[in-house]
Amino acid sequence: MKNNEAEWWNEAKSYLMLNDPIMKKIILINNEGSMQSRGEPFNALCRTIIGQQISVKAALSIWNKFEAGVKNINPKNIIKYGNSNLRKFGLSNKKVEYITGLSHFMLDNPKAINTWKKMDDDNVIKELCKLKGIGPWSAEMFLMFVFLRPNILPLGDLGLRRAVGRSYLNKFDPSYEEVEEVAEKWQPYRSAATWYLWRSIDPIPVEY
Repeated sequence: MKNNEAEWWNEAKSYLMLNDPIMKKIILINNEGSMQSRGEPFNALCRTIIGQQISVKAALSIWNKFEAGVKNINPKNIIKYGNSNLRKFGLSNKKVEYITGLSHFMLDNPKAINTWKKMDDDNVIKELCKLKGIGPWSAEMFLMFVFLRPNILPLGDLGLRRAVGRSYLNKFDPSYEEVEEVAEKWQPYRSAATWYLWRSIDPIPVEY
């Protein structure tokens, strides 16, 4: 097993190929790589907030400055660093507010991440969405790429819907219901199916 790879990955691949001939073709064409963990949960949430509504390139540039400036990224250091310094990395006022809010939450709730790990997917999403700056899509990306949960279907993701439309339904922008119906056969490995569908429209591995 590769470093940081989901332990269920190979099982998911076999299952999807066996149960869905269209998915089998997609997997065979995009056979390289796998879903990898983004590592430390607090860092991943900061990175998610930074990346919202900007290009991947811009997000990476800001993240690199953020990482170099704060050095050891943890809630205490971020608060100590100060809002005006955080803004110098190119963060909007809103994103500074969200990241410092997240930092205060983590300091006040040091066991939050361990508690989330024990919860089911829906409850983790509910808890994460209580944090300013984290919506359902960001919470789903967190579950997929930090906790490596196997059965996430991010219906709000345009790339996923378009990939399903193209490969399964011969339409450009299918409804949430149509995508859900197609995804029935991928249970309990909808995260892996989503990852492969992203690859089918963009061969560069997705990392959220």
